[in-house]
Amino acid sequence: MGFISISNVFFGYDTDSNLLDGVSIVFNNMDKIAIVGDNGSGKTTLLRLLNGDITPDSGHVVRNADVYMVNQFNSIDKKSGGERQSYLLARAFDSDAEILLLDEPTNNLDADAKAHFFDALTTYPFGVVVVSHDRELLQHMDKIAEISNGKIRVYGGNYDFYVAQKQSEQRNLESKYTDCTKEISRLTGTLVVAQNTRQHHVAKQAKDKKNKTSGSRIEANALKGKSQETESKRRAVIQKKLNDQIQQRQMLSGQMRDDMIKIPLPSKAFYSKELIKISSLYFAYADSQIFSNFDFSMYGATRVRLTGKNGAGKSTLLKIICGKLYPQSGDIKTFGRIVYLDQDLLLLDCDKTVVENIMSISGVLKHDAHAIAANFGFRGDVSKKKAGQLSGGELLKATLATILGASHQPDLLILDEPTNNLDIKSISILEEALNQYRGAILLVSHDTIFAKNINIDRIVCL
Repeated sequence: MGFISISNVFFGYDTDSNLLDGVSIVFNNMDKIAIVGDNGSGKTTLLRLLNGDITPDSGHVVRNADVYMVNQFNSIDKKSGGERQSYLLARAFDSDAEILLLDEPTNNLDADAKAHFFDALTTYPFGVVVVSHDRELLQHMDKIAEISNGKIRVYGGNYDFYVAQKQSEQRNLESKYTDCTKEISRLTGTLVVAQNTRQHHVAKQAKDKKNKTSGSRIEANALKGKSQETESKRRAVIQKKLNDQIQQRQMLSGQMRDDMIKIPLPSKAFYSKELIKISSLYFAYADSQIFSNFDFSMYGATRVRLTGKNGAGKSTLLKIICGKLYPQSGDIKTFGRIVYLDQDLLLLDCDKTVVENIMSISGVLKHDAHAIAANFGFRGDVSKKKAGQLSGGELLKATLATILGASHQPDLLILDEPTNNLDIKSISILEEALNQYRGAILLVSHDTIFAKNINIDRIVCL
């Protein structure tokens, strides 16, 4: 049976830290395994190690299998993103390799292409290792391998099983945190009592010194000294236990979810007013017609998802609405404040801090900007980081803070494939934010689970 084994592998792109820290795992030609983790955790690096593109700093990689890899970023002339990806995946499945390595394989695939991919995946007779944030794809996998803090842990089962296990782990952490907090409170009280006892003894000892010391009193003082020594040791033991519990709680706090955000209620109600009205739209690129006599409208706080095959004009329509493209004919009217968020998160100024971006984009004072930043997890030194220094998840939260953090939120939020290139944790953050947002949403996304989770109530197929 073909396999790839990784044994005690260390790898880093610099000398200061290891991206992979003593990782060991075996992939065989019967497994369908998904690798998940935060952006930058080392998922693609692990695939490259499996493929032999890079070598570990230490440890061993043994390849006893025929391997075929599809990278996340490829280019084939005269093909759209979806067409290009479908072509590359078809070549992979036709290779009959014992283990396929697929990096974000469902990016840019429309519904039909994804269905075809899932059929090919299910029927493929050999092993498949994917790096993906696509929860629909993860449901088709046999195992989930999570990379976190340089380590890897394998969960047997699909995405639902993985989520259930993670939720159970979170509840266990929360329970331990609560127990730890209670113990800290108890030990603190015990230590206070012990310290008060010591102070009482010290005061009594000072009083005794004023009296003449007889033989019997000398003996009594000796016994008292031993008692105080015992009490001192007891206080030291209590203090050590207290310090251990405080350290334990800090460790548990670092492991618990810390990405909760708080969005204020809007300063105005979102009435059923017209937001977009498009009549008789015509638009064509040099080599193809996209829209002809096309009508579209949106009212109030509705949530609309645009669907259709790759090349149907979904992203084009969003750009026309935002004024980034201009139609050849037709009438377009927009009303209210509209914010466009593309998948590259290009809204922020990279040279400004999180607080400065909130001030400039939301138009709020510095004090209010700090409060908004704090609601999105940016406190202390983190709020002073420049946007260009933020991780993928931090950049997402900072962008959401500038858009949704102030009470004067946009009437319409336009999202173009917002979950592309986001890890699962960041997608959850985005879903949570959008479910607190009270305005309208116009969405283009191949992620059906994401669309369901943000409560899309109307689908328009182009």
